Amino acid sequence: MDLKELHWTTIAKVLALAGAGVIAAGAVVVLSGVYNVAASRDHLRITTWLFEVIRERSITVRSYPVEVPPLDDEGMVRLGASHYEGGCAPCHSRPGEEIDPIVRGMLPPPPDLRTIGERRPPEEIFWIVKHGMKYTGMPAWPSSQRDDEVWAVTAFLARLPDATDDYRELSGLTRGGVGDTRGQLASGRALTQCARCHESGSNGTNGDRVPRLAGQTEAYLLRSLREYAEQMRPSGAMEPVADLLDERERQRLASYYSALRPAAEAERAAPDVEQLRRGQSIALRGIPEQQVPACMSCHAGRQSSQFPLIAGQHADYIKTQLHLWRQGGRRGSAYGRIMAVVAGALEPAQIEDVAAYLASQPHGLASPSPMAEAHQ
Repeated sequence: MDLKELHWTTIAKVLALAGAGVIAAGAVVVLSGVYNVAASRDHLRITTWLFEVIRERSITVRSYPVEVPPLDDEGMVRLGASHYEGGCAPCHSRPGEEIDPIVRGMLPPPPDLRTIGERRPPEEIFWIVKHGMKYTGMPAWPSSQRDDEVWAVTAFLARLPDATDDYRELSGLTRGGVGDTRGQLASGRALTQCARCHESGSNGTNGDRVPRLAGQTEAYLLRSLREYAEQMRPSGAMEPVADLLDERERQRLASYYSALRPAAEAERAAPDVEQLRRGQSIALRGIPEQQVPACMSCHAGRQSSQFPLIAGQHADYIKTQLHLWRQGGRRGSAYGRIMAVVAGALEPAQIEDVAAYLASQPHGLASPSPMAEAHQ
């Protein structure tokens, strides 16, 4: 062995011994229990630094391919504020309020989100809300199939801190519940939870991305709650709510909303008559060449109590659900698989047309009137 080979052999042995020493030292630290994992004591500075670097690099790399949709829609922001109140506020507190002292004892503590829209781009906020983060107590969104819900939360957070003063109104906290004058309501807790987003008394929905439940059939509403509870119908907002209800509460809520008179809707901008005509054709006659049946062949209210009435439903809600079916996000139930086929055969422009037409009709109407009668 020449001198050069001896030199490199010696270096290799030294490195191997050093590596073995590091491994041995690590094993001692891990197995001895000397490292304090108590939340009452902070990490070592180097540990905190390492976790922060890993976290930030992971978020940056994985959020890079995310495509951000328009986030300035008022209905989306309202829906996001409602979701925040139901899922985020318990740990992060309501904007403008101090974080609960018990939650503040977590390590790391939940950050104040009032400035997150200034500190992070929307794609990073979306990725964090959807996937959560290990070793922080931040859970993933309950349903990985509902990007629309995650984008709603993102839209709200991106608007902070400007929306701080309007939070109670945006999230539905000022809407209140309704008294049980007929003995048919579920518990006050369940009703208050529903009333933040859905109708109650003379209130309409908290924005156009929330479905109108008033006047729907009791059978359809009860089936929907059961499907949410059994995770057959995905929703990170509705699954946890429905799961906490017992069967009696579900039945009472379904009965209440079925009997509730729809609230009057605010006047909207003048509709595009040609778009309404195209939408009417799809709703009443379907598109035979695309194997799309007429919407009202099932949703007119006479065929089955299991189909929702969709005349007068919000256009934004209809569009969201049809796109969700197109993307495979609502195939968990038999009825969902039927609609997935129908929605998959529609073009995006056709979804816009039929949603606009259905929204233009009186709410809960079993058979929408022809254009010639309805718009003369």
